[in-house]
Amino acid sequence: MDIQNLLKSLYFCLLNIDRCIAGNWNFQKVISPFTRLYLVESGEGTITHNKTKYELKPGWLYMIPSFALCNYSSPTFLGHYYIHLIPQILGGRDIFKLLEFNFELPATENDIQLMKRIFALNPGRKLVNQDPAKYCKSDLIPDSHTADSLCQINSYIETLGILMQLFSRFIKIGGQKKTLPANQSNIKIRHAVHYINENISKQICLNDLAGICHLSNDYFSRLFLKIMGIRPIEYINRKKIEEAQLQLIYTNDPIEKIALEVGIDNFSYFNRLFKKYSCNTPGEYRKLHRFV
Repeated sequence: MDIQNLLKSLYFCLLNIDRCIAGNWNFQKVISPFTRLYLVESGEGTITHNKTKYELKPGWLYMIPSFALCNYSSPTFLGHYYIHLIPQILGGRDIFKLLEFNFELPATENDIQLMKRIFALNPGRKLVNQDPAKYCKSDLIPDSHTADSLCQINSYIETLGILMQLFSRFIKIGGQKKTLPANQSNIKIRHAVHYINENISKQICLNDLAGICHLSNDYFSRLFLKIMGIRPIEYINRKKIEEAQLQLIYTNDPIEKIALEVGIDNFSYFNRLFKKYSCNTPGEYRKLHRFV
């Protein structure tokens, strides 16, 4: 499927929004499964992610993509709007791997008005505890009364429209990432990647992928590494753990059930793999990031 058709399926899940003044804070090595948008109004601070340090300036917009390892701090205070959202696209694709983004840009008057409007449309969605190590259920999801008020269809559609506008501001002009030339080898690997993304709940082995591509296991593995920059089994494991992280946050399912739902039936192995990629056990991760 081409990028234009994929983008037609793009929508957003809004988690939190607020306007606040945060005091002196310093959070290190934070990994969130949601994307953060900021409009800075006053104060000072820094954000570091993707090997780049951004100085937070009043009148500027900033974005931290989901699953990015980041540090953020302010030596004094920071007056700002923040939005936590999850961009979702057909087949579980990662939009940050499809498009090129700026992660800071000067806010226009329209950006400021849009931020004010979406804040007014979504009361009661603030993050009670700003420390990412102490997020809990009541911090990230509004109560049932507030949730009911958010279901007004006109507000819902307007909110999505504003999120589209704000998010689109960060996309670089001509921002589609370079695609692989359409030679036979690249087409085969694309088929394999699509199969992985569509079947992440199943046990996927190297033999399955090589068979799809009509290649030997050894040749397929070398070709996948050459084109994707990562070995196929590691790619599969990373995608499974990303899916497990989201389920730990959004469901009350037992960890053993989540392991099975991402196609890993050895619970001890699941725990080891999860800690390798998340630096926490599944139980620790749920306590840190749980939404529901």
